[in-house]
Amino acid sequence: MTFKTCIVGAFASVLAVSAVSAADLPIYKAPPPPPPPVFSWEGFHIGISGSYAGGVSSQYSQTYLLSPGPFLAIPTSTSFGTSGYLVGYQNGYNWVFANGLVAGYESEFNYADVRVTNAGSYFGGGASSRLQWFGMERLRFGYAFGRFLPYITGGLAYGKVRPYGQQGVFPVNQSVWQGGFAIGAGIEYAILDNWTVKAEYIFTRMKGASSANLAFPIGYRTGTGNYLDTNIARIGVNYQVKSIGALIGMPELGL
Repeated sequence: MTFKTCIVGAFASVLAVSAVSAADLPIYKAPPPPPPPVFSWEGFHIGISGSYAGGVSSQYSQTYLLSPGPFLAIPTSTSFGTSGYLVGYQNGYNWVFANGLVAGYESEFNYADVRVTNAGSYFGGGASSRLQWFGMERLRFGYAFGRFLPYITGGLAYGKVRPYGQQGVFPVNQSVWQGGFAIGAGIEYAILDNWTVKAEYIFTRMKGASSANLAFPIGYRTGTGNYLDTNIARIGVNYQVKSIGALIGMPELGL
C-alpha cells in the first residue's frame, strides 16, 4: 500500500464519520410567526359624524281673551314637518366582557340646522323654528363578532331651539333649551386596528317647558306643550385609543 493510498483512505474515513455524526444531529426549524393580534373593542374612542334629521314639531297652547275674568279660551294646536342636518363629534369608552358582550358610554355634541316652518296659524301670520345645537348622552350595548359590532343605544337628548316669526299679533323670537330621550340602534366595523366606521338610526323626543305670558292687548296665553320628534340617520368614523396614555400623548408606564 502506497503512501498516497493511505492518505486517500484516511480522508474517506473522516468524511464517512462526519456524515454519520451529521445524520445523528437534531434538525432545528425556525419558530412559526406569531399569530396576528386579535382586535379588541376595549378602550376610548373619538370621532366625527354627519346626519340627516327630519321629523315633526308639535305645539299646543290656549289663549284667554277679555281678561280680567277670562271667559273665552281659544286653543291652538299646530304640527308641521322638520328637516335638516347635524354635524358634530363624539367620544366615549367601551368595555368588553369575556362572552363577547360590549358595553359602552358615548357623549356627543352637534351643530344643527333642522328647520320647521308653519305657513299659517289660527291667528294668521306664520312662525318658524330652528334646532341650532344638539347633544346626546347615551349608553351602548352590543355583541362583538370580531371587527363587526351591532349595538342598541339609548339615553338623554337635549338641544337649543329658536322659534321666531309672528303668530298674529304675538311675536315669537326666543331661544330655549329642550330635553328628552333618545333610542336607536347601529352597526360599527373596524376597517383598521384603530379606525372604525359606523351607521346608526336614532329617534329623539324633546319637550319644551310649559309657559304663561301676556297676549297683547287683552288676555294671556299659556303653552301646554312643545314637542320636537326627530329621526336621525347617521354615518361616522371613530379613532380607537386603547389606553389613557395614548389618549393624552404620554407613553405607557410599565411596572
